[in-house]
Order: sequence, then structure tokens, then C-alpha cells
Amino acid sequence: MILSMENPKEKIYSILQSVASDLGVGDVEFKVEQPKDESHGDFASNIALAIFSDVKNQKSKIKNPMELAEEIVSILNTKYKILDSDFDKVEIAKPGFINFYLSNKYLQNQVQNIILQGETFGSSSIGKNKTASVEFVSANPTGPLHIGNARGGPLGDTIANVLTKVGYQVVREYLHNDVGGQVERLGEAIYFTIHPDQKPKDYEVQYQGDYIKELSQSVKESLEEKDLSQEEFIEKAGKIAVKLMLDEILKDCELMGIKFDKVSKESELRHKVPDALSKLQKFLKENDGALWFAPNDEFLKDRETVVRKSDGNYTYFASDIAYHNQKFEDKNDLVVDILGANHSGHVPRLQAVVKSLGFNTDNFKVILYQWIRLKRGDEIVKMSKRAGTFVTAKEVLDEVGKDAFRFFLLTPRTQTHMDFDLELAKKKSAENPVFYVQYAHTRISSIFSKIKNEELEMKNSDLSLLKAKEEVALIRKLLVFPYLVEEVANNFEVNGLTTYALELATTFHKFYEANQVITKDEKLTQARLALLKATQITLKNTLDLLGVSAPEKM
Repeated sequence: MILSMENPKEKIYSILQSVASDLGVGDVEFKVEQPKDESHGDFASNIALAIFSDVKNQKSKIKNPMELAEEIVSILNTKYKILDSDFDKVEIAKPGFINFYLSNKYLQNQVQNIILQGETFGSSSIGKNKTASVEFVSANPTGPLHIGNARGGPLGDTIANVLTKVGYQVVREYLHNDVGGQVERLGEAIYFTIHPDQKPKDYEVQYQGDYIKELSQSVKESLEEKDLSQEEFIEKAGKIAVKLMLDEILKDCELMGIKFDKVSKESELRHKVPDALSKLQKFLKENDGALWFAPNDEFLKDRETVVRKSDGNYTYFASDIAYHNQKFEDKNDLVVDILGANHSGHVPRLQAVVKSLGFNTDNFKVILYQWIRLKRGDEIVKMSKRAGTFVTAKEVLDEVGKDAFRFFLLTPRTQTHMDFDLELAKKKSAENPVFYVQYAHTRISSIFSKIKNEELEMKNSDLSLLKAKEEVALIRKLLVFPYLVEEVANNFEVNGLTTYALELATTFHKFYEANQVITKDEKLTQARLALLKATQITLKNTLDLLGVSAPEKM
């Protein structure tokens, strides 16, 4: 059974709300957060600054936020006895922050809590009874998955993992654009590869590379016995080819550790376009024979987009309208799109569509990611033989493996261009960040492989013996995890997880190098084994969210 201790962050917030009431202040918006600088405590609140800003407008006699913070701390100590078993220090910091420091007793008890929670440690219920759609990758259907689009794979999958961790029922979605001019161009490329003598002199084949030769051979085998005109061959070749490329892309995603719950095809969505557009009648207008989406709202002020061309054919944007209408009609409480930064201009259109369809735009999130530059040491890797103009995701996966592939792609902020060093990703040393983190987990597993009945003994551990500064620092770092998970579930900045994994590994290695785990003192040994078990659990739970393995041997 988990020890019955109130969440300290929630406890602080609740007490501060009462203090605000004691001060005669009505509803005031303030925060309780974990400071980035650990010297500023385990939690910090801006309540004094928030109240001062509020009462200042009322010409209060309070001189400054520091004076107000002092009064708040006085109330915390006298009326609410804040310095109980959970906290041992509350301090004021300029310009008016109040910093809270957890007691060693509280920290020590949490080691047992983590062990008891096991793989559920870090879970929360903020998404309980809610559903979320997360669409990602959705690569160009006319070629192999390239390393640029592949960045959205680990990103979307990790966001889905985090949302699941906080209680959401998540559907991983992929959109397959299997119609349109690009499919026809692919069919032409295949036709002229098979029949080079029929290619007009002034015709430039759009798709090239060895993969086109491979596709052409597969398509030829499918259509060899059919008597088709050039036009019929090109049409059928395009359809067959994009189906083959989808199969290949989904296999590459599986190599990344990604499996989609739902694959939607644009050809099928086209049938749903009329119904979706019927919900947008007042936002549509005809001009030059074409139908335009023109809501003129805060997202698309004075901007219009074609949904049906003058020839009567629907645009890709029309399919997108039907797709997002379907996502929200499926009763998703949260809809997340993961797109490359080159789609930034598409975001306002999507936001306008969601609003115009009558859905809440607060429940619609678009995450943009920047492209990748591949390097081999100092040398830039530009293209592959198979794809012709880019490096495929599979080539990188085959070279560095899934774990390094995912960890490296998830390390920078999504809006940051990144250099992916293939040589660094393959190194079996502390220079390689994923190796460094996994080695921490392996180091702990190695110790437990030599201990008998450690779990049974740890239940009776005297955790009050964990007093060394490295031990306390490690426990503090472990307790960051649940708050970080909720933070990522709200801001989708998954790089916080890779940063945390590295920080936790570093804190563990420092503890391990400064303290002997197996000692002549049996009670101290059991306490330190308990701390190692809690660390092992937290490392694995973090790596699980990232889709990276937690090996017991390396």
C-alpha cells in the first residue's frame, strides 16, 4: 500500500489559497512550480507577487512584494504549521518568491512509495475518461520515409505515451495521401522507367533514385498480364506504388517502435468532404468557378483558401477539413497534429477550420518540428543512393539502432534545427547520451543480479539512514518525474524527458561513485538498495515514455 502522503505541490497550493483568504484577497491567480535552480527549493510560489500586483491597483498600503511575502510566511508558520514532517524550511527570495524545502523525512519515505508504485510511478489522472487523437509522420506517399519526416515519429509516439501515462485513451493516427497529382506523377515515373523509349524528350521525370527502379519492377509484375493503355497504366501504377510505399513506411515506423492504431486514406476522406463542407456553408464563397473557405476570423483574417477547384475536384485542404471534422466527431477531447515546420502556413487554416466547424480550438494542438542535418563527425551527409535526393530513415535506423535514433531525435526542442551525428550515436561510451543513460540502468541491474531476496529485505529498510548529500540529491531528482510527466502532457515539450533522463543518470552516477552500496552495515545496505530500486524504476519509466529500451546488460 502506498504511504498516505498528500502531494506536496497540491498541499502548498491549497494552504496558500487559504492564506490569500486570510489576507482578505479574493480569487488571485498564482503558481506553485518546481524551480529550475535546485538551490531555490523543491517548490516556489509567486503568490506574494500576484497578490501585490492585484492590490497595488487598489492603492494598497503594502510597501512591496517582499514585505507581503514575509507576512505570508509568518501565517504559514503560525496558523498552518507549515514546518511539519513534509517541509523543514520556507524562505523568501527577491523580488517576492516563497521557496519551500521538503524535509529529509518526507524525501526518505518517497523511496518506498516509488518502489510500491513500480511501473505506475509518474502516472496521473489528469486525462482520466478522456480520449486523444495524435496524428504524426503522415509522410509523402511517393517515396521512402526520409530522416526529415522521421523526426515526427518518435515525437508523436512519445507524446502519445505521455498522454497515456496521465490517463488519456490515445489513438495513434496516420494520414495516407493516396490521391492527387503527386500520385499521377509517380505513375508516370514508373511508366517511363519501364518504357524509356516512350518518354517525350522535353518531359522531366519528377521521382528518381533506385527506389523507383524497385517500385517499377514490382508494379510491372502486378500489371504485366493486363492489356492497358498508357493512361490506364499510369493511373494503376500510381495507385499500386503508393500502396507499396505505405507498406514500406509503416514497416520503417515499426522499426522505430511505432505502431499506428488507425490509418486514414485521403481517397476515403474525399467521400466525407460534402458533409463536412455542409457544416461550413456560411464560411464558403464561390469565385471564378471555384469554392473558397473564407471565415475572416482571427486565424484567417482576410485570407481565403480553395476547397473545390473550378474543374470540380476537391483540394487536399478539403480532405483535411473532412479529416479534422471526423477526429472531433469521434468525440476526442484532444486532437494533436505533428507536422514539419514547412507546414507552418497551414496551421492557421486548420485552426480556422476547427473553430468554424464548431469545435473548441483549445482542444486542438499543432506541434511543428524542424528538419535535420545528418553528420558523420564533421562531414555532412547529403543523400543516399536509394532515395536519390535524401537519406532514408531506414538507413539511419540500420546504422545506429532504434534507441539512439529515438533519443537523439527527441533531445532538441522541436522548433530547433538539429545536427544528428551518426558516429556519436554509435559510440559505446559516456559521450553518447543514450548509452550514458542506459548504462545507469545497467549498473543498477548488475548490482541486483548479485543480490538474493533484495526486494523482500527492502520492504523493511530503514530509509532514515539515507542522509548523505548524494543520497538526498538523488531522491530529490526522482521526485521530479511525476511533475515532469504532467508538464510534458500539457506543453508537449518532450525534450524535457531526455534532459531529465540525463540529469537522473548523472545524479545516480555521482551517488554511486561517492557511496558504497554493499557495506558491512546491513541496514545501510538495505536502505541504499531501496534507493537503487527506486532509481531503476524511475529510469525505466522515463525510457519507456521515450520508447527507448532499459537494458539489464550492455
